[in-house]
Amino acid sequence: MTERPAPYEPAASRTIAGLEAFFGPATPATVFSEPLPVGDDLVITAASWERAGGFGFGGGEGIDSSGGPEGGGGGGGGGGGTSVGRPVAVIKVGKTGIEVEHVIDLTKLAVTALLSALGVWRVLR
Repeated sequence: MTERPAPYEPAASRTIAGLEAFFGPATPATVFSEPLPVGDDLVITAASWERAGGFGFGGGEGIDSSGGPEGGGGGGGGGGGTSVGRPVAVIKVGKTGIEVEHVIDLTKLAVTALLSALGVWRVLR
């Protein structure tokens, strides 16, 4: 008996190939900058890189509530996005060793705190 791939495997491989063709493959250059000399040290920035895609389909069939002809249906859709370049760390390489300084995104923290407070307020209300 010949084994067949799972029904989703061809679609998954086509989706990955499409995303790489559209956004480009993930490489170290996507996440890390070129080393920049600053005094006696080298500075490298690290960034967050995210991409996502999704698809949806629909269908339908039925009889009109008045007993008329069969109804129809349809659907479809797709989308995707990418987020590149949000700094997450600065790496310093010097004579004394390697230092990693994390970058704190204050806007993201403020939005998270605000939405959390709103959620708690709504529950307690």
